[in-house]
Amino acid sequence: MANALADYLDEAIKRGWSEVRIIHGKGKGIRRAEVCRLLARDSRVADFYDAPPDRGGFGATVVLLKK
Repeated sequence: MANALADYLDEAIKRGWSEVRIIHGKGKGIRRAEVCRLLARDSRVADFYDAPPDRGGFGATVVLLKK
């Protein structure tokens, strides 16, 4: 999981994106917690938050990337 997320962020930065959405599903929140833990430690991440309802709600996390 950590490698896939890191690779995704690498590619997003390479493409010049300032925001990405990580879809982890709703479930019991285990995957969401893991995603949040990894994002909190990543120096490329400016901020992250639960997606609004029309973009996945609690089943997705919006990530703002540093420039």
